[in-house]
Amino acid sequence: MAEHRKRKSSDRRVPVSVVRAKFAMTAVLLVVVIVMGALAFRRGQMRRKLSLPDSLDLVAVTVDGRELTLRDMAFYIAYEEGLIEEQARIYNPADTGAYWNIFTNHTFFRTLGRDTAMEMAVHDEIFYQMALDEGIELNEEEEMRLANSQYDFWSDLEEDKRERLGAGEEDLKESMRRLAYAQKYQNLLAEMEGKGVEEYSVSGQTYQEMLEEHTVVIERNVWERVNFGGVTVDH
Repeated sequence: MAEHRKRKSSDRRVPVSVVRAKFAMTAVLLVVVIVMGALAFRRGQMRRKLSLPDSLDLVAVTVDGRELTLRDMAFYIAYEEGLIEEQARIYNPADTGAYWNIFTNHTFFRTLGRDTAMEMAVHDEIFYQMALDEGIELNEEEEMRLANSQYDFWSDLEEDKRERLGAGEEDLKESMRRLAYAQKYQNLLAEMEGKGVEEYSVSGQTYQEMLEEHTVVIERNVWERVNFGGVTVDH
């Protein structure tokens, strides 16, 4: 009888393979929970908009190893927002927000504007570095035009817009200086190659081919959290 009870008791033991299977299943479920939690956290972070004045030193994009921060992007944000707002006033003077919220080609105008600001910054960084490599300088007339443009742009920014943008006058002046160098080299290159200047613009075919030779890494967890359309304008 004792031997029979002993055998019966041993028959109740859970096979090792079953234990291992349960352990593996628990481990898999734990990993799934961790991954889902991380994704939910990332989605929450992506939805949380940045306060630009508090985030100016965050890297927005890296172009050929050179980092551009939100401070470097401030001019492009203000410029593109101002451009879209002008179009919005023509579209509906009583409610400019209606223009910003137009949905076309599977995206909103505000998103298109943000993408355009990034494309402009990348384009200008590439041509600015090319200008430096070639030893390009601005002549006296170009320096005067640049100074006038810098003054006008800063003067047109109302005090509340400057505060929401965060970047100072010197930050914007530096971005506009780099832009001037980029534009000059773009014109010179077009002349040397016997092509129209528009070929080297952001949407130009020749520039798009050039772009494939450069490395551009956009920090989307930073750039996509910029409240574009709600920085220097309020929409």
